[in-house]
Amino acid sequence: MATGNIRNPIRATRNYAKPTSPTTSTATTAADTTSLTVTFTPSTLGPAATSYVVTGTSTSGSTVSATLTTSPTTVAGFTGGATYNVTLAPQNYNGIGTAITAGSALSIPTVYGLQQTFNTSGTYTVNIGQTKIAAYVISAGGGGGGGASSHGSRVGTGGGGGGGAGIAGFKDFTVTAGQTVTITIGAGGNAGNGGVINTNPAGGAGGSGGISKITYGGVDIATTNGGSGGNGGGTAENAAGNRGTGGSGGTASSNVNAAITVTGTTGGNGKGVNFANSNAGSLQSSNSNISGSNNITAILPSNTIAGSGAGAGDGHSGVGGGGGSSSSGGVNGAAGGSGTATGGGGGAGVYGDQPGFPGGSGTSGAGGAGFAGQVILYTA
Repeated sequence: MATGNIRNPIRATRNYAKPTSPTTSTATTAADTTSLTVTFTPSTLGPAATSYVVTGTSTSGSTVSATLTTSPTTVAGFTGGATYNVTLAPQNYNGIGTAITAGSALSIPTVYGLQQTFNTSGTYTVNIGQTKIAAYVISAGGGGGGGASSHGSRVGTGGGGGGGAGIAGFKDFTVTAGQTVTITIGAGGNAGNGGVINTNPAGGAGGSGGISKITYGGVDIATTNGGSGGNGGGTAENAAGNRGTGGSGGTASSNVNAAITVTGTTGGNGKGVNFANSNAGSLQSSNSNISGSNNITAILPSNTIAGSGAGAGDGHSGVGGGGGSSSSGGVNGAAGGSGTATGGGGGAGVYGDQPGFPGGSGTSGAGGAGFAGQVILYTA
């Protein structure tokens, strides 16, 4: 009888089959993110997958790859502004199975972030990885006209409010890392002086607001002109009721494709004896905005930065009107209030032989100064 070890002729065999592809798979984009959300349904047939490999290939040939085990999963690393085809493949210990399409020609959003708000002129150097800029460019408001003083028994009239700021907005302007973006901020228009009783009773006109602009590569890509100054109140030697009229709003221009441009509103008129009331400068009513990104704040029309200067100066009672959405005209011959990126209020006139009461600037019946411009810069 034979002796020794007897081997079992029946041996276990290994399954070398690769996993079956998932039944379904989708990849979706979302606003203001360069990530994709990938969902899939595992197959119930054949060898099971232990994980899944998602691969995104851009039209330029760059790739993004990640390994998933759960659905849905957020996959980061895609480039904003690029277009990708996305596949999903199952894998197990035997290797990677057949990939299926999760998404075709998916456009990844360009994601902007607030880079800087400029209240004074300056420069910005484009950082590595930044390829586009967006901006609001806001000019300065015009100064309010000064109120006229009385002369003898004649009544001084109110100065007009300064004109509101012009606004330009754009996005998706291509820039290169290391290059300089130059920002110019316009100065607010000077306040018109108030009339001097029995000497120089006419109110002075307010000054125009300065230009704000963005320059890149030596070319101005967005420019906004300042609002005009309000006119001063009429002299007492002229017919009573020769009130100061409001300045015109600033204009805007841009050579960037699909830019928005908004003209500032007109400052309000002052009041004279022959006019029942002064009238306030209106707020900006345009609904134009840079659209398509939740990270770019909409500034029109709700933001008071877009308001215009208002008229001021009641020659009979000395009560001034408002200077834009937040500034005020002179009261009892006082100076008009300064604007907030708007035109300044007009100065109030004074009645009879009464001298103007001291205003905020120390000059009786002066207008309010327009506020300086502003540039809000976003990068992506």
